[in-house]
Amino acid sequence: MVWDDAVQSRFIESVLIGLPIPFVFLWQDDEGCMEIVDGSQRMRTLRRFTDNELTLTNLELLPNVNGFRFQDLSEARQRKFNARTLRGIVLENATTTATRTEMFARINTGGRSANDAEVRRGSLPGAFTNLVIECARHPDFEELTPISQRLINAREREELVVRFFTFLESYDMHEQDLPNWRDRPREYIFEFVEAANRRAAEAPEYIPYLRDEFNRMVTFVSAAFPHGFLKAPNGRQVPRARYEAIAVGSGLAIRSRPALTTPPIGVVTWMNDDDFRQMTTSDAANVRSKVIGRIEYVRRRLLAQ
Repeated sequence: MVWDDAVQSRFIESVLIGLPIPFVFLWQDDEGCMEIVDGSQRMRTLRRFTDNELTLTNLELLPNVNGFRFQDLSEARQRKFNARTLRGIVLENATTTATRTEMFARINTGGRSANDAEVRRGSLPGAFTNLVIECARHPDFEELTPISQRLINAREREELVVRFFTFLESYDMHEQDLPNWRDRPREYIFEFVEAANRRAAEAPEYIPYLRDEFNRMVTFVSAAFPHGFLKAPNGRQVPRARYEAIAVGSGLAIRSRPALTTPPIGVVTWMNDDDFRQMTTSDAANVRSKVIGRIEYVRRRLLAQ
């Protein structure tokens, strides 16, 4: 549930005055179970209200029912509410998780929609997903990513962690390439998370291996980069392009030369150079050449130290 009580109340008010409830989009798996692609917040709100768990607040068109729960409505209004029609469209069975998520992003119909990190939590459960949540709470990683409370609530740290693992594990150092990259990180990340959860279920050693990779990267960045992933020492934002360059570039460099993590670690002084700034601008940040270019720039500079 990502809608707050005010947004939920506004939706219930719309239902009470007779506005049509937008279509719910569903996907049916091979076992016949339904997955909600778009409409989860609406359905959760309806359930929460009829279960008397939501107290209506800040209503503008029906101010007389502010403070009401479902049980406080008249019996006639309760019956009318329960009789409302909820329409749905079922997507083709062959639709992949990544494609369903892209559809979700395009057709979401109001309120605060769940972001990618929240959707992955709900639709891609597994040991790898749990690892991402765990790593996002690592004290040293939190110190390296002093972001605003709004971004913390939006699970931005989980998004950063999953990008590190996705790019690190997918990167082909021999070819200096991200195989199958299509300039659409959402689909690429979802496909990786699906595969990583399957691999974790088949190979128990995979999660400890990834955890060690993450811990080594965090330790290295803490020692080598004076401002961590920030542009300035007092910053409150971690630009994703800059983060990907430093985190993934460092992770790949450590894979090539594990001794990089052995003190004394040389302090990086080139992260404010014009070349590095150009590599980590947000302009066309998801284009293949830009993604690979910024990762390679950091990897090579670290290995040349």
